[in-house]
Amino acid sequence: MELLFNYCNAMGCLDRISFDFSLARGLDYYTGLIYECVLTDTDRLGSIAGGGRYDNLIGMFSGKQIPAIGVSIGIERVFAILEERAIAKGQIRATKTQIMVAQIGKNLTEERFKILGEFWAADIAAEILHNDNPKVPKQI
Repeated sequence: MELLFNYCNAMGCLDRISFDFSLARGLDYYTGLIYECVLTDTDRLGSIAGGGRYDNLIGMFSGKQIPAIGVSIGIERVFAILEERAIAKGQIRATKTQIMVAQIGKNLTEERFKILGEFWAADIAAEILHNDNPKVPKQI
């Protein structure tokens, strides 16, 4: 722990770390240290990552005892928080696409790519559907 504190202090992040000795994870395979990463400057509750030491887990499946430590990151939570922050700052929109190149009819894929290339050359954000011959739904 002292070494960890020294390293965190050297990196200037010691003030962002706290230790909760009552933390418990609900999985029996942990054999030592467990940890969680929690963002404290957001309204969302819960950890964004967690893990720990599990020396016996690999041996349960392989028959060979291998010391191990691991982490699981809640990437969806991280992205949701980053998206909320970007929206709050007005820095996000659904897409950069300005034009969607579509076709009605068969065998026009090469023509779509030609038009798409022309838009891109003019620095216009354009996209196409990636179906060779998209089906147009019939009106109800």
